[in-house]
Amino acid sequence: MDYTGAAITNNECDVCGKAFARKKSLKLHMVMHAGLRNHTCDICGKAFARKKSLKLHMVMHAGLRNHSCDVCAKTFTQKGHLDRHMKMHVGFRKLTCDVCAKTFTRKGSLNCHMNMHVGIKNYKCFICGKEFFHESTLKSHMIMHADIKNFTCDMCGKEFRRKSNLNTHLTTHVGIKNHECDICGKRFTHSSGLKYHMDMHAGVKNHKCGICLKTFFQKGTLKQHMEIHVAVKNYKCGICGKAFTHMSGLTAHMHLHSDTKKHKCDICGMEFHKKHNLEYHMNRHAGVKNHKCEVCGKAFVQKSKLKRHMELHEGVKNHKCYICGKSYARKDSVKSHVDKHADIIGGCIPTKSTKK
Repeated sequence: MDYTGAAITNNECDVCGKAFARKKSLKLHMVMHAGLRNHTCDICGKAFARKKSLKLHMVMHAGLRNHSCDVCAKTFTQKGHLDRHMKMHVGFRKLTCDVCAKTFTRKGSLNCHMNMHVGIKNYKCFICGKEFFHESTLKSHMIMHADIKNFTCDMCGKEFRRKSNLNTHLTTHVGIKNHECDICGKRFTHSSGLKYHMDMHAGVKNHKCGICLKTFFQKGTLKQHMEIHVAVKNYKCGICGKAFTHMSGLTAHMHLHSDTKKHKCDICGMEFHKKHNLEYHMNRHAGVKNHKCEVCGKAFVQKSKLKRHMELHEGVKNHKCYICGKSYARKDSVKSHVDKHADIIGGCIPTKSTKK
């Protein structure tokens, strides 16, 4: 394919000098310079000047990559992106960075790269405000907000937003643990798991809450902690008074107060109010534990159990004895502790605990 040739045309843009084979194409191009973007994506909110551009953008959300490179087999959502990629294989790298000498095929790519050297982030997420150097990184970030998970594990059914995350996950099923701790010999499937583990040996907690300054070993644990600070619970149950951040949470909760249990286990006949509780229950029958601790490797049927387990690693002790004030990570531990108070004084003490 020849990437050096250019079509001879009289339809040239007066603003940027770009030429087109058809007058209609030039008119559509001029809409872009006018700043008119009437075609908006329903998923991420990005707006486009042309309907065709929106259609191509939607392909990204769908995860369709129909354009494949004949040289390295890399796939793309748009033919234009493939054509641009092919220039890399044929050695078109004429633009050089004055700072690090890295070469580029396009001026736009060089400009984006230069922003990294000076710390300019021009691409901002309109949902959370996070900023990025590259538009492609912002696009990947927007998939997270859209909660689109197009990559599914064939073994356990777990879904992922990116193919790279799925590939990383698949190594857990194979059981290959190539990352070994030099201190205790414990082995891990992922390098990230070893890193978190080494931080525990060193006592390093790099993830700090900006509100209460509490520190954590893992970023995921910090995110869970932040929910405590930002959770506004406006939806309250009229029966028991429990409050929820979303209406959907209250709706699901109301089923608990009713006697109707629509979801029944075909194996033991146990019934459940919620479908996901039945799914967790079925995993117990099958011995499936999809939620694995990256620190010690212990696996759990339910994500909530894993969260509670992580509190042991983080040293979180939310359950406090109301008699002597001693704190524990688990509720059952504080109950056993209160029983000891009863043995000492020879009486019966209610086994309640206070949460910090």
